[in-house]
Amino acid sequence: MKKILSIAIFSFFISNVSADDWRMEKFDLNKDNLISQGELIQLGCVKTSKMFNYADRNGDGVLNQREARRATHLIFKNRRVCPSILKPMNGVRG
Repeated sequence: MKKILSIAIFSFFISNVSADDWRMEKFDLNKDNLISQGELIQLGCVKTSKMFNYADRNGDGVLNQREARRATHLIFKNRRVCPSILKPMNGVRG
């Protein structure tokens, strides 16, 4: 009984690994799970060349979800790079 209860509690706290990331929801315009520099420019982000190339670890010209997560403060939360995107959302923290 303890095993079943602990498994039930543990499974409650496991998050969905394939859940959509807020970066992909906001910045991936064509919904291909990749963020290109063109998509950032379309959304009003500026001065992205050096930072984008730095964030693009495998050099394929797009950011996958892992690269995008690593570039959060460099690109996505940087008001000098993407000023118009970062409007506060009501009720969202973090």
